[in-house]
This record gives sequence, structure tokens and C-alpha cells, in this order.
Amino acid sequence: MPEDTTQLARLRTRMLATAYSNADFWTQRTAFLADRAVAALARRDPAAAEALAASLLAPEILHDTQILGAAVEAGIDTSAWEERREKIRTYTRDAYEVPPQFDPATEAKRIWASLYDHYPQIAAALIDFLQGLPPTWREDLFTSSPHSPAATSRTVLELPGPETAPYDPLDWEDCPACAEAQDQCRYHRGVHDGMEHQRALITTALTDPTAIDQLQQRHTELEATTARTTAADTSTSTSP
Repeated sequence: MPEDTTQLARLRTRMLATAYSNADFWTQRTAFLADRAVAALARRDPAAAEALAASLLAPEILHDTQILGAAVEAGIDTSAWEERREKIRTYTRDAYEVPPQFDPATEAKRIWASLYDHYPQIAAALIDFLQGLPPTWREDLFTSSPHSPAATSRTVLELPGPETAPYDPLDWEDCPACAEAQDQCRYHRGVHDGMEHQRALITTALTDPTAIDQLQQRHTELEATTARTTAADTSTSTSP
């Protein structure tokens, strides 16, 4: 980017590039809508937009007092924010804080407590499953031999790593599974993929000439079928 580029142009380039290339749904949406807001401000007050862009690009630490002050000025109730932040921090396992050699027993207790608290039926089913394992289950599951059943199953299945399921599927912002994965959890990523697939279908139906012709043809066929059914019903009801 040229050195004489304005701060506003730099900021918009960064936000639109993030919206285009980032894999996280909320990061994409936030970056794009923020760009729309900055563009609207630039049309009304170019100087204010340039000053805002300069402040956003400045590498300064953002303090809680600034955020809470802006919220109070906007009349937003922040009484539950501290609890919400602590909840997210509890579930978030930041890569810089997790030691390379974690304690398996501690992790097992954490995972079991989470499963038991939120999905007791699955916890009970897991106990039944473990009790039904053969006496050689340790050797079968955890041996390092390439000929072991565990090695074969891992090669074939390629299962993803463990991840907490979302406790509230509708809660996108405070989903513990997303916090634990440091990204969208598998559930919300699937919802996002489904939305993207639906958007692609709608776009194709509105822009592709072949798809438009097929939809119109199908619409005509459905109208003809409905008309024939209505005529047949009318004929049946009026016949002596």
C-alpha cells in the first residue's frame, strides 16, 4: 500500500480483507458491518472518519474504563458483563496458558464434570459403554503398535479432537464450546456452512439463467397441476 494512503483507506482495506479472508463467521460479519459504518461516517464527516481510523489503527491498549464509559454514555446496562467475561474466561483455554504437559487426571475430572453437569444421560451411557469393554481394553485402545486395533481405527476414521457440545444452540455469543475451541464449535460451524449453502442456492436461483429457466418451468408445472386438481375437485363436488 502506498505511503501516502489515508488512514481511512488503510482501515477499510484491513477490515474488508478480514471480512473476505477470515474463516470465522462473526469476525467476517463484524469486519464488514464496521466497514459499512465507517464508510457512512466518511460520507457525512470525512475529517471525523479519518480521525476515527487513525485511532483504530494506533497500537494502544484498550482499558475497561474506556469500554464501560462508552457503554454508560450510551445508556447500556453493564451489570452482567463482569459475570459474562468471567464465564468466558473460565471456559476459554488459551494456548499461552495451557502447559505443554498437562495433568491427565485433572483434565479427566474437568471433562467428566462438564459432561455430568450438562449431559447426565450421556455420562450414564458412557459408564455403561466403559463397563462393557473387554478385559484387554487398555492394550486394544492405547497400544502404540501399528497393528493394534486402535492404530487401525485412528487411520481409518480420523476422528476430530474432543470438544464440548454447545449447551445452548441458540447462544452464539456466549457458547462455551466456541470459547473452548477458540473458534466456532462444530455445531455453529455446521450452522454457518448450512447458511452459506442456502445463500449460494438463492444466489444461483436469482442470477443463473439456466436455474431461472428451470425454476420458471417448474413453477409452471406446479401451477398446471394445482389447476387440474382444483378442476377435478370442483367437478367431483358438482356431479350428481
